[in-house]
This record gives sequence, structure tokens and C-alpha cells, in this order.
Amino acid sequence: MRHLIWLLFLPGKAPSPCFLCNCNSPVKVPTSLITWTGACLYIPCSYEHCFSFYKRSLSNLTWYLNPKYSNKTKEFHGTVVYSNRDPISPAFQGRVQFQKDQDKYCSLQLSDLQPSENGTYGLRLIASSNANKWKWITRILVNVLDSPPAPEIEAPSEFRESTSAHVVCSIAYYCPDYKITLSWGGLLPHNPEIFTTSSVENIMTMNTLTFTPTWEDHGKNVTCQLSTPTGTLSSESSLVLHVKYAPRNVQLTVTPRQTIKEGDRVTLKCETNGSNPAVSVYNWKKDGLQLYQEQEQSWGFYAEADEHSGSYICEAANEIRTVPSPAVRIQVQYAPKDTRVELLTGSQIREGTMVIVSCFCKAVPPVSLYMWYWNGQHIESQTQKNLHFDKILSNQSGSYHCEPENEVGTSKSRAIMIDVLYSPKWVRITLETPHRILEGSAVTLNCSVGSSNPPVIKYRWYQDVRQYRETQEGILPFVASEEQSGNYSCAAENAVGSIQSSPVSVDVQYAPKGVNVVREPLGSIKEGDTVTLKCSVTRANPHALQYTWYKDNVLQGEGSDTLRLPAMKSADSGHYHCEAQNAVGSTVARPFPLDVWYAPRDVQMSVAPRGQIVEGMEVMLRCRADAQPAVLKYDWYRDGQWQEREVQDTLLIENVDVGISGHYHCRASNQISSGDSPPVLLYIRYNSRTIAKKAALGVGVGLAFLFLLALQEEASSPRACSGAYEQEEQEILLSRSEPRRRAPLKPQRPVSSVGCLNGASSEAINYATLQFPPS
Repeated sequence: MRHLIWLLFLPGKAPSPCFLCNCNSPVKVPTSLITWTGACLYIPCSYEHCFSFYKRSLSNLTWYLNPKYSNKTKEFHGTVVYSNRDPISPAFQGRVQFQKDQDKYCSLQLSDLQPSENGTYGLRLIASSNANKWKWITRILVNVLDSPPAPEIEAPSEFRESTSAHVVCSIAYYCPDYKITLSWGGLLPHNPEIFTTSSVENIMTMNTLTFTPTWEDHGKNVTCQLSTPTGTLSSESSLVLHVKYAPRNVQLTVTPRQTIKEGDRVTLKCETNGSNPAVSVYNWKKDGLQLYQEQEQSWGFYAEADEHSGSYICEAANEIRTVPSPAVRIQVQYAPKDTRVELLTGSQIREGTMVIVSCFCKAVPPVSLYMWYWNGQHIESQTQKNLHFDKILSNQSGSYHCEPENEVGTSKSRAIMIDVLYSPKWVRITLETPHRILEGSAVTLNCSVGSSNPPVIKYRWYQDVRQYRETQEGILPFVASEEQSGNYSCAAENAVGSIQSSPVSVDVQYAPKGVNVVREPLGSIKEGDTVTLKCSVTRANPHALQYTWYKDNVLQGEGSDTLRLPAMKSADSGHYHCEAQNAVGSTVARPFPLDVWYAPRDVQMSVAPRGQIVEGMEVMLRCRADAQPAVLKYDWYRDGQWQEREVQDTLLIENVDVGISGHYHCRASNQISSGDSPPVLLYIRYNSRTIAKKAALGVGVGLAFLFLLALQEEASSPRACSGAYEQEEQEILLSRSEPRRRAPLKPQRPVSSVGCLNGASSEAINYATLQFPPS
């Protein structure tokens, strides 16, 4: 099946009576078309309907050539090109194609057109529904030419250089089975963009040419050619390009072309190789600045060195653009002038740095020789513009000037001064008091400087690499102390830098310090232990030392820093110290106490009050002992039986009675051991009240006693029962602390009983006992 090519058409609607869609025309077709003999005709056609049952109601769709209306039959007649009801005319058999979608399209294509098929084509539509009918006809004017018409060229109103342009070649024709070609010619050597399109709706074939014109395209003839499907050239159209472009190849010429000297007449001319439109104005510029604007191509002046030397350009301008020429350098020759010497490496010059001094001047032609002078003396080795010092020295300070020379002449600059700055030199520190330095004596250090530029502004003093002090003068006085011993140096500083001297030693001598007695081993000392004391000296200068040992300020030994005490006894306790001595003086250590520990000894117990002790009294027992460390606790015993434990050395018994009589002793204990006192007899007597009471109640006891005596006829006289004990005399010691009071001790036998010993019997002890009620 052949491909369809859509032709350009002029859209429109034919007038019609009220038909399918509320009296609006339902058919869309172009109003007119063109074609030519042998080509084909394509009529695009579409319609719309307003009934859902329209497909069944469309009874007639007929295309006519030159249709005519008959008033008699009330119907159109003509040559039938296509019909869904009537037969096609024999002249169109085999040449007609119809788009068969009757729901929407009604397009018609007719091939191999003949001249006689020129005229009006009409589309007749008849729709019916029950007894109603709707009729409508649409007409299209078709012009069949003898040959293809020339294509139309649509171009911009003007072409500008370097501006993209679009040229359209088109023809109002399209037929799917007759493919025509539009092509361009005449734009070599361009490589334009060509875009071919065909429009079904507009029945158009077009070719768009896009290119960027140059000045060389001005006056060219551009053609658009139409070729048939067989490739035969059928027609063409042409366009002469009128391209506007800026001035071309703008050049500035200078007269004279040889050397220009001051006073010469100089002529500048601005020339071009073409311009469309012509150049309207010329601009003259020097060193980028506008000088003049004229319509003439030439401009002249008398040369002056300062005013006219420089870079010149001219600009040729038209309505398209302003084009500058390449720059032309004009040099007016003259001898060196405005000569000066400048320091390129800064105003402050330090010794050892690189220094460059340069000679500047104006000169055309350039300077060929530079002569340098130092303090008025010619430096023959220097002939360049720059005077170069890799590492300048302090003795190179002075006055410098230059004298440049060229072919025209020479000139002399003003002199500049070069002052080379350097750090202090030959810095040395000295000790003003070289003899032996004792702690507390005056010391003076002196820092001297050989030379300095600029002068020294301050001195830094160092002790053993650490900065010690900073002064404005080169003298450092101080009072000698232990901390100030060391190696001293000074650094002299100016605005350039600082130089430090070699060190000098300051040796401050002093007596021994930090003298202490150190004991080994540590901990408590018991009798029999061995103790070593060492005399420790933290520091001393000089270090040679002599040692002396003392106990309680009594000399113990000399020479050694160690004192050994074997088999310690309590008598060795005391305060020990040592004395360390060197050539400067001696230092005594603080006394170091030594306490030899031993168990309690010489334990003694005392009773207070002294004399007779009667029941109801208050009795205080006190235990004393010699012990190191001190006694921690006291245990109290009666007749060998433990009674109580106290931390104080006294025991207070309140309201005593005869039942607690007995032999008492105390036991003193510390961390080492314990010791017991000898026993002391404590006897308690009845008071007078108790005696009277017991006498009244004891008459019967007396009678019974007499009766018993009578029975013992042969017995010897009985020994009387002792009613009291001898009480030893005791030393009463008063306690420094208030004694603790306690309840009376429990008696060992009843209080209200009296017993008598039968002395006649040696084999047994007999008692007669009387019981008294408690009082």
C-alpha cells in the first residue's frame, strides 16, 4: 500500500440547511484545492452526527463532480465520483479511493487527474429517521493545472551576518499516492538544516531551511525546486539574499612606517574590505581611551614623546556592529628620562637577605647600558637594570645611583640610601664577682654587645635555658640564693633579631638544708630490738659533709651519717638529733623521739581512805604501773577471783559492807603484755549502829555461849574469835580523774552471823552460829 502525503488546503465550511447537529454544518472540508494533470487529488473530509442511531439513518453519501440542483426532482445531479448508493461514473472507475469509516471520515482520493476533471466537487449527505429526512451538500473548488506550480518561498525581511535565519519553501498540495519533493540549492559551502513536513489537515508540503548567513552570502541566489515522484524537476522558485554585515578586515596603517621621532608628522588611516551598509563613523582610540570620532578614514598629528607614544586602534562602525582594528604600537624615540632608583625588596633591609635595587626610566629605544655607582664610585661589574645582592652585608650600606644610556642619550638618577639592619653582634656575658659566691651575697651579671643596628632595645636573661628575667639595661644584679645557682646567658634584642651569649656558671654555696633523722625500721620499738638512725640531707653545696649525733643534747658519735642502736632498752628512749656540716656551715636536725615499748612493771595497788574502814563508807582502789605504751586496761581481783575491768586506774566502791572483805590485787595491761600488783587485804568493820542492834538481839547468844563453856570442863581456855583484822597501812593516792562509783561487792558469807572457833579440838573446826534477822 502506498504511503499517504497530506496536501495543504484552505479550511472552511460550505453553507447548508439545518441538518444533523442543531443546524450547524457537520462536515469539515477545505474550500479549494489545487493539483495538476497526471497527479492525484486528495480531499480530506470528516463529519459529526447528533443521533445515537445515526449509522442506520445515513441513507446517502455521494461525491459529485460539478453537481447541479434540479428544481424538478428537488435533487442534485452530476458525475458520480463515489456513492454508497449509486454506481460510480465509468471515467473514475479504478481511480477512486474512499475512506470507509462512515461514522466519522468521508475523505476522497482521485489518481491520474485529467484536465477535464477541473471544477467543483460536492458531497451529498441524506439522513432519515422514520418519516423525516435531512439533506445537506458541501462544495469544494478544485483547480487542475497543466503543470505543477512554482513553490512559494517565505523569507525574513532582512538577513544579518551571524544571525540564524529560517526560509520556508511550501506548496499547497498533498496526496498520499503522489509524493513530491522540495529541495534547496545555491547555499554552498554552508551545511544548512533542512526540515521537510507535510500537513494532512492543512494540505501542505513544506521544506524549512535554517542557516547562519555570512558576508559571503550577500547577493547569492537561493532556489527551491519541486520534483515529481519520479524525480523529474517540475518547477522552482528563487530568492536573492541581501545580507547585512559589519565592516570586514578593519586595518590601521601608520605613515611613516619607519622610526618616528619627536616632531614627525604622523598619519593614521582606517581601511576595510567591505561593509553592508557602508561605514557610517570611525572611532580613534589610544591605550583603550577614546580620542576622536569622525566620518573620515584618516587622522594626523605631530608626534610628541609623552603624548603620542602608545597603542592605537581604529573602529569602523555601521548599523550592524562596530569592528576594531588590530592594535598598532607607536613609539616616539627619546633619550632616557624620569630616571629613578627603587628598592624592590622593601624599605627595611636586613643583613643576610636578598636585596634588589632597580633603575627605572622612560626611554625609546630601550636602554642598552646601565651604570651603577656606590658612594660615588663606579661599580664596573654591574651593567644590568637590577643591582642584585644575594646576601647583603652590613658593610654594603651606603649611597647608590644609576645612569641609563640608549642610542639617543643618557641620564642620571638621584641617589638612594641603603641602610643594612642586623642583629646585635659579639654578645658576651660576664660575672662581676668571680670569687666564691655564698648564699646571701650580692651578684652582678653584665651583658655586653659589640655592635647593633638598630640599637638594642632589651635584654633577656636565661638561667639553665629557662628565661629568667627581662631588662632594658645590660646589667642584672641579684642576691645569691640556692635557687639562683646555674648557667646564665643573656640575649640582646633589637628590631631585627636577638643573639644569645655563651653561658657563664653561677655556683651559689650554702650550708646543708633539709636535714632530718630517718629511722629504720619503722613501727614500734620493743626492748631488745635493733634501731638504725640515718641523718638525711636534702641538699648542700659543697657536698662534702661531716655528721655528729646527739641524744637529749648529749654527744653520741661523730663522722658517719648513721647511728646504730642494738638491743634497745627502755633507758635508750629519748630525743635524738644529728648535725650536718660542710665548708659553709652546719645545720641541726629536729629532735627525733625514740620510745622503747615494755610491758607494765612495778604494779602497785593502793586503798583510800587509810585506817579503819567501816561499813557504809566509800572506798577507792587505785592501780599504778610503769608501762610504755601506757596501760590500756585494768582488771580487778578479790581473793584471786576476777571482779571487774576498767580503762581507768581507779575503782570506786560505794556503801561497802563487811561481806566484801578480802585480799585484792590489780592487773595492768598494754599492747606488749600485763603485770599484777601484790595483794592487799581490805577489811570492813561494823559500824556502831549495827553493833548495838546485834548486841540487843544477841543476849541469847551470850547465854548459850556460857552454857557451852561450862560443858567443856577439861578443855583449856578457848581462843577468842577475832572480830577484826589488822589492816595494813596503805598509801592513799588520789586519782586525777573522777573515779567511777559502783555498787557494793557481794559478800561471801551472811552478814548477820557470828562464829567461834573451838580451840580445844585440834582435829576439827566447830562453829556455833547465830542467825540474825536482816536489819
